[in-house]
Amino acid sequence: MEKPNYVLKANEGVLVPKNENLPLGKIKLAVWIVVGVIILGSLLFQDNLFSELSGTAQVLLVVLAIGVSFTGGTKMVSSPFEIRFYDDYLVVYREKKTYNKKVSRKEYDKFYYKDITKCQYRTKSKQINIYGDTEATWYNYNKDGSLPEKPSYQRTVKGGLCWFYTSLSPEVDFVSEIEKHSPIKVVVEES
Repeated sequence: MEKPNYVLKANEGVLVPKNENLPLGKIKLAVWIVVGVIILGSLLFQDNLFSELSGTAQVLLVVLAIGVSFTGGTKMVSSPFEIRFYDDYLVVYREKKTYNKKVSRKEYDKFYYKDITKCQYRTKSKQINIYGDTEATWYNYNKDGSLPEKPSYQRTVKGGLCWFYTSLSPEVDFVSEIEKHSPIKVVVEES
């Protein structure tokens, strides 16, 4: 395997669910189905079906709808990753990126410089986006923590996208590092 000219090691921010409690998800779904049925029924029958519920049922439904709406969500956690710079391409490498309780994967996203259409840094979200044709190779970790021999996903994607959040590595100037070690010009956007 070819040795990279330079390897930028850092931590990216990864959004993961705050609470992966399955029963809570089912309750949330059930509550919003009931709310949806009441709203659609009210529109269909041109009558306020919510007012047909008892006062206790109204209060309970409102409290449940508000309660389940604000539970869950996502949080930003730190995850190590690398950008490997070669003569003709770069690789965004993640040894183990966790998406949720069930999905973690090892990822290689390879972009030839000539196939990158845009590299963008969004200052508000502190996110780098690399647009272009990519060779994506991912290995989903097995339940026992081992890796399969064959990739779970291996494709060349035309017009692909790879992104990472830079907020958990404030000491690294990603824009200058990318421009210094590759022919890529990073577009900085205030969004």
